[in-house]
Amino acid sequence: MSFFRNLKGAAFAGVATVERVTARQSSVPQNRLHEIENFLVFQHASALGTAIHTTPLFAALKQAVPGARIAVVGSGFSLDVLRHNPHVDTLIATPSPLKDLKASVRLLRSRLPFRGSAFATLTPLGNERTLVVLQALLGGASTRVGFTVQPDLFRVPLRFENTRSQIANNLRIVEALGHKVSHFEPRIFFSEQEIAEARNLLAASGVEDGQPVAVFVTQTSVTQRKSWRPERFREAAVFLRERYGAHILFVGTASESTAIDELRNGLPFATTNVAGKTNLPQLAALMSLCTVGLTLDTGPLHVGRAAGLPMVIIAPAWSPPLEWLPVGNNRFRILKNADMPSATPDYIIDEVSVADVTSALDDLLSSDRS
Repeated sequence: MSFFRNLKGAAFAGVATVERVTARQSSVPQNRLHEIENFLVFQHASALGTAIHTTPLFAALKQAVPGARIAVVGSGFSLDVLRHNPHVDTLIATPSPLKDLKASVRLLRSRLPFRGSAFATLTPLGNERTLVVLQALLGGASTRVGFTVQPDLFRVPLRFENTRSQIANNLRIVEALGHKVSHFEPRIFFSEQEIAEARNLLAASGVEDGQPVAVFVTQTSVTQRKSWRPERFREAAVFLRERYGAHILFVGTASESTAIDELRNGLPFATTNVAGKTNLPQLAALMSLCTVGLTLDTGPLHVGRAAGLPMVIIAPAWSPPLEWLPVGNNRFRILKNADMPSATPDYIIDEVSVADVTSALDDLLSSDRS
């Protein structure tokens, strides 16, 4: 295995050497990276949270380089995450190179921006894979900075630092370009039409003007070991209904809708289930209109954060909160009541009680009113 890894590394090192000689016009020396104003960012992340946690990078680039032009090469839900982002000037949809490298390269070459101008290619976290790097290489992008498993092909290769969050790691790309960087929260933007549709959906669900709406994220992948018991979610829903008169809105994927309905059937009042009925900008628009969220550590949590929704987060004992969760942000209450090195097969977050959750919800809602 090490022989083939070394052979591949030597081959890539050779390619990089040839490229530096033949692509002088578009290649930029490391000591002049701070002069670059054009950026081609690859976004083929396979996890929703990974794509959302890249969005601060675009705002940070625009702040660091006021004249920056940013083009994003993306596939899958990354396109929905960035569709209305004002910091992205050009969005180039290609097949994922993880599924069809040849087609992804062909399409990129036909639409490659910044021809004849210096630009940097950036690979945030989730885009380290060799096939993503090959799309950049074969598509004609020469000055590469970011996270990679092929450091020989990069001007500035980065590796994940586990003492920093996903967001902070991605912002290291701006530092690698020679700029100071500030923290930015993730954002998903949406259109006026999508916000109007969200208001109509709430009205059709029976939500009255001024009535609080609580978003519940109750489902997660069975392989993630991040579940909380349905009866506890029901108790929290009853608390919000009785204390605040809140309408409960359940979100998730289409495949989670049946489990959500089973949970809802145990409640003595009407609720709404929109699982699988929205795309990402529509879901973000909907969550932006809501009052509070109660969520597991899973994909829609990151959508809620990106929409500015205050949330109580039920966190598993085995997952370090720093990497993914909004630690130190007073718009969120993170409930992580135990620590363990890894999840057992039968793990459920029983160490977080209903009382813990209702107290955190009460605290968050009281803070919001003050």
